[in-house]
Amino acid sequence: MTPELDPFIAGPALVPAVAAVLVLLLDALLPRAHRLPLIVGALALAGGALSAVALRVRAASGEVPQTLCFEGDRALTVPLPTGPQTGTCLMQVSPSDALLQAVALLAGLAVLVLLLGGRGPERSDGREAGGVDGGHTAEGSGSVSAGRDPAVEAALLFAAVAGAAALPAAADLATWLVTLELATLPIVGLVALRGERHEGGAMPLLTTSLTSFALAVVGAGLWVTVTGSLRLDAAAAWSATQAPDDARILAAAAAFLVAGVAFKLSLVPFHAWTPTTYPSAGPRLALLLATVSTVAALAALSAVVEAAAAVLPTLQPALGVLAVASLLVGAVVALRQQDPVRLLAWSGITQAGWVVAPLVAGDTAAATGYLAVYAVAALTALAAVSALGLAGRELAEHRGLARREPLVAGSLVLALLTFAGLPPGIAGLLAKVAALRPLAADGLWWVALPAVIAAVVALAVYLRWVALLLAPEREEREGEPQRLPAVVATCGGALLVAATVAPALLLGVL
Repeated sequence: MTPELDPFIAGPALVPAVAAVLVLLLDALLPRAHRLPLIVGALALAGGALSAVALRVRAASGEVPQTLCFEGDRALTVPLPTGPQTGTCLMQVSPSDALLQAVALLAGLAVLVLLLGGRGPERSDGREAGGVDGGHTAEGSGSVSAGRDPAVEAALLFAAVAGAAALPAAADLATWLVTLELATLPIVGLVALRGERHEGGAMPLLTTSLTSFALAVVGAGLWVTVTGSLRLDAAAAWSATQAPDDARILAAAAAFLVAGVAFKLSLVPFHAWTPTTYPSAGPRLALLLATVSTVAALAALSAVVEAAAAVLPTLQPALGVLAVASLLVGAVVALRQQDPVRLLAWSGITQAGWVVAPLVAGDTAAATGYLAVYAVAALTALAAVSALGLAGRELAEHRGLARREPLVAGSLVLALLTFAGLPPGIAGLLAKVAALRPLAADGLWWVALPAVIAAVVALAVYLRWVALLLAPEREEREGEPQRLPAVVATCGGALLVAATVAPALLLGVL
């Protein structure tokens, strides 16, 4: 029996995939229409985001949207005490899944606008005359080589977004593995095309991707061996825990899967690529890594934690160590950083610790809500850094920017206060409370207390930057913020304000 595909349920993943093919086709037919990838992509990603929001509403009503159901497929059948399961669906969407899809699509739209929306006239040296601030011209200020093809860049971006949007709904290991790499490898290509090549930002990312994929494949092989099924859910895991030896193999399979995803989520000690890749890629591609790639990583990790619920007590020490190490190492090392992009890279590591902390208690909804808030704040901060031309400039040079550029720098201040969990960044505070609550309920104080310590240390990281932005300017500086990054930063700041007024927008029901 051929499974039916519901285009509405598959829409968040299907739309960017179709857009990737369409922009390449249009580029072949209309090679001089350089704005078409931007127009087609913006419409596709906006439509996909609306579809994800509609799915979230539908899933919150109690329905479980699912599609691509294979009735009677032995590879997807698990024997249970009530009788064999006759089939399963390869895609099913929960409210948390739909939220991750919406975040990935909106972040992809922001990256598309930043990468392709500001293409200016070429200069005599073959580079574009993008906007600059203080004489700086880099990827962060919008300059790109004349030979770059916007259709190829757009197709790579759409492919990564399609993988990130499909991964939350994946219910089997095959789809899980394919979409996880689909969300990663196109980003490697974009970093290679757009990044500063002399710093080699793409190589650590590629090495990390291959290593993590190898670990994930080993884990997937062990999972299929012990469960006899491709299903990545609690039913398959339950069947394997009935024999003690099988339960140990299942725990090892889950550990390999977690290790594979830990690379992509930048968890300590799998984080070494992050502080190298972010600065070399520039703030615009760092935004892609901090949002779309991180959404895919959390979706993958949440699927493993939910599926391996039967052996979660065995996994708790490993997950807890990853969370605590990331929280503390990221916060402490960020204290020493002067470059804003590198600081945000280390900040992303400690924020990844916050994302994983509730997963130690098996609470995927709290992890999803925290990531949604972090993704919007990271988008706002990196877009503001790009708009103000701050990449590569020490924090001391940011003095007085909030007075000179109140809208963009004000959005940056709000993003930093959201990271810190201080008013008016109330969404960040609520996200931290939601992340700590399941830990306190389960008595996991050895994870909760280091999280509180990391939050206190992180105050110094963000407040010193905020203080410089708000301080009086010592000397007059010329230069206007770049228009499109400024618009993205302002929109991100507005969304953070909306999340403060209506926390359910990103956090769900507290």
